[in-house]
Amino acid sequence: MNERMTFAIGDIHGCFEKLRSLLDVCRSSARDIAHDFLFLGDYVDRGPASDQVICYLMREQASAPSRFRCLMGNHDHMLCRAADPSRTDAELIQWWANGGEETLDAYGVDDPSDLPAEHLTWMRALPLQVRDKHRLFVHAGVRPGLPLEDQSQDDMLWIREPFLSSRLWHGALVVHGHTPTATRSPEVQANHVNLDTGACFGGPLTAAAFGPMQSAPLFFLNSDGLKFELKSRPATRRTPKSFS
Repeated sequence: MNERMTFAIGDIHGCFEKLRSLLDVCRSSARDIAHDFLFLGDYVDRGPASDQVICYLMREQASAPSRFRCLMGNHDHMLCRAADPSRTDAELIQWWANGGEETLDAYGVDDPSDLPAEHLTWMRALPLQVRDKHRLFVHAGVRPGLPLEDQSQDDMLWIREPFLSSRLWHGALVVHGHTPTATRSPEVQANHVNLDTGACFGGPLTAAAFGPMQSAPLFFLNSDGLKFELKSRPATRRTPKSFS
């Protein structure tokens, strides 16, 4: 394999040490093969080091923007809304109740509006999707039956059903996170790949390696140092009781 690879990485949620471990594993696995990183959103909340995650991603993206791409997740969007002067009490409470307190602790502030302005500016500018020849990379998923160009922000950030149980072809393989898998392994179906393996709930942080010639992942890596392949098969999902 001598073609460029893209490593897509699932929800980080402030798990900075797992992020560093996974990136080391990816770079070691790639060896001398040119490679990019594409992050599927949810960099903040729940985990202990959201500040370190954002600082690291911002620095790496600034040094190599075409090789280090970051999408927006629903938690990143919730934080931006909670930090906005026009926020409602409901928006602040929703974010705080879903891991926002850990983000405040990590930054050492009492209000999300006190986060560094450059961090908030960076998060607000994150795109909702990236598409290549074979795949659509997005945080949560898409609305089945709706053209990819007509997908709403709300669905791309929040959708679970009917996307997760749909077996319709969406026009591209959808690579996403957002819904932690119960197995702590990625879920692979013919029409989507779920890379949220619950890093902030004790699971590993997971990456899928993609090449230019086929839509399906070449292999998977995780922050525990494992490299493995999965066949397309049904997998069990866990939907958290909170907003996730």
